[in-house]
Amino acid sequence: MDRQAPAQPSDPAAALRETAIDLHIRGHRSTDICRKLKRSRTWFYNTLARYRQGGREGLRSQSRAPHHVHNRTPPDIEAAVVRLRKLILSGEDPELRYANIGADSLAYELERADIAPPSRATINRILQRHDLVQPRRRKKKKRKLPDDYPWPRVKVPNDLHLFDFVTRSIRGEGRFYGCNLLDQARRWPFLRAETPKSADMVSQFLVSAWQEVGLPGSLYIDNDAVWNGGGRGQRVLSTIVRLCLLVGVEVIFIPTYTPEANPVVESFNDVWDTNFWSRTIFHDLPHVQSELTFFEHYCRHRRPLPKFDNMTADQIAPDFVPMHLPPAFDQHQHGRMPITAGRVHFIRFVSSAGTFSMLNERWQLDEEKWAGKTIRATVDTEVQQLSVYHQPKESEICQLVAQFDYPLSERVVPLADMFRRERPAFWPPVEQCSC
Repeated sequence: MDRQAPAQPSDPAAALRETAIDLHIRGHRSTDICRKLKRSRTWFYNTLARYRQGGREGLRSQSRAPHHVHNRTPPDIEAAVVRLRKLILSGEDPELRYANIGADSLAYELERADIAPPSRATINRILQRHDLVQPRRRKKKKRKLPDDYPWPRVKVPNDLHLFDFVTRSIRGEGRFYGCNLLDQARRWPFLRAETPKSADMVSQFLVSAWQEVGLPGSLYIDNDAVWNGGGRGQRVLSTIVRLCLLVGVEVIFIPTYTPEANPVVESFNDVWDTNFWSRTIFHDLPHVQSELTFFEHYCRHRRPLPKFDNMTADQIAPDFVPMHLPPAFDQHQHGRMPITAGRVHFIRFVSSAGTFSMLNERWQLDEEKWAGKTIRATVDTEVQQLSVYHQPKESEICQLVAQFDYPLSERVVPLADMFRRERPAFWPPVEQCSC
């Protein structure tokens, strides 16, 4: 047989078989060939049989993949996955323009179309075959919160609303603020894009949200100057705090400069940025506002949530009936609101000197006992008292650390009967600290 082109260097096994046949043709004994190449006699005779049957071409390595793939994804299913992924990224369908593009979302949309989806792993392989995989954005490493951080206990919808800003700019139009409010229990969003950033704007946003979504038990927010009273002196309750107390909503301030204390809304802000802001070139604020309705609708009715067994927000508590703020409510538009009887909570890290600060005022605790701990300082406006609590790690009891008089400079009015309702039990039972 004529010698053909030698095996390519990328096929070392075939090259070794070529060498064995060369030695055989030169008259070397099989025993010597096996010793020289460090291979078994069975390997040599198999190689010789391949040569006699197929010549030099028969020495090339064959694919180990099965000739018939029994579980191969049907072509129509693969085409549906590819078509759906491209449809989302094209932006042609308003309801899917801002949808997730991961396997969970694609599987959910296939099911909506009465197409049995393949496994998530199969969907990912299909996307890889068609070069439709996008690199994941590297997440910033977040600071771990202390073990004694007092997370509010949320059980039912509207127990707790989370609120935060997302700040962006449009070329030639200036800065605007994405106002993102979430009901933590069911991840139900209420979204707007507004400007300027002011107490009046935020007040109107919250009133609109609560007229549509319903009143929460508490509002969980950071320490932005717009709603925490800013630098206007000690014990100044802001317009936002006054509005919340007026309608029976408690306020919970997270520690300053600690966005990781509001992880649910921070995660949603990432989705807002990836799915909404990064997919469209916005011309002006009205353009943002009009498109935001499509993103909001998707997040309410089409976005599968992995932490809720891939249910959508509207499937988590379909029978929930909220208590809405009356449509005619306008007390926030008629001058300064009074301070209403209620509670405002401040979660704070105690310094090494045993102090913590809230509303431009510093408070001293026992340095030896509480330095480095996380506490919740609660202002009860009705009795004008400040109570400080600590919840040890994994404890079902909350310790009352200290109490201080907290006189306010103006009269406190009682909560109106129309806003009285059962209070969520955010915090564990309290016992007097014996330490």
